[in-house]
Amino acid sequence: MKIHNCLPIFIVMLLLCSGCSHSSQPQPVKAVEPKTYRAKTIPEPPHLEKLPTSKESTFKGLIPRKISIPSVNINAVTEPVGFLESGMMDVPKATDRVGYLRPAALPGGEGNAVMAGHVDTYTGPAVFYPLKKLHQGDFVYVIDHYGNKAVFIVEAVKYYPTAQAPIEAIFGPTREHRLNLITCAGRYSRSRREHEGRLIVFTKLHSVVMAPKKTDQGELISGQKYP
Repeated sequence: MKIHNCLPIFIVMLLLCSGCSHSSQPQPVKAVEPKTYRAKTIPEPPHLEKLPTSKESTFKGLIPRKISIPSVNINAVTEPVGFLESGMMDVPKATDRVGYLRPAALPGGEGNAVMAGHVDTYTGPAVFYPLKKLHQGDFVYVIDHYGNKAVFIVEAVKYYPTAQAPIEAIFGPTREHRLNLITCAGRYSRSRREHEGRLIVFTKLHSVVMAPKKTDQGELISGQKYP
């Protein structure tokens, strides 16, 4: 599976995540129906406090080292991915890694950060196969090299035929601090060598927890919390 996305809207409309393919037939992936969630009270993540939104603009985002989604047992190393010569987004060659789009918003910063991963391999499920099991209110954690953590909360999990994916909502500009996760979904076409649809997980920043720091005397002090 190759996922190719592009930040500029006029280019990415060509194919949202083209070439989610294998040279041989992959394990079948059941299509996920679009989901619409009713408003409900979303619980706070354990051991984290909701922080004032007035400080959102002060945080510029994390350079991710790994992503963790405990509710579906995803724990993966991340790496930056850019654009191919075709102008589309690449993904990591390793099917157990997740790519974050650069240039684009960093996770936790203002704008739509985008992360993509493989759904399956030649022999079975890959890193983002469990995304379809996520629900509104689940938490996504993005951690950088220093242990700083951006916490996102899932707002919606939706399946779209490729041509019908909401490009503006995924890649377009926004003043909010968002993270969108993308993988392939639906039936696999052997003739086109790609899946027929895309699964998008829309999340919004909940809080940021900075790692504790040591003083000159070697004492640990609590890290700053915001956005």
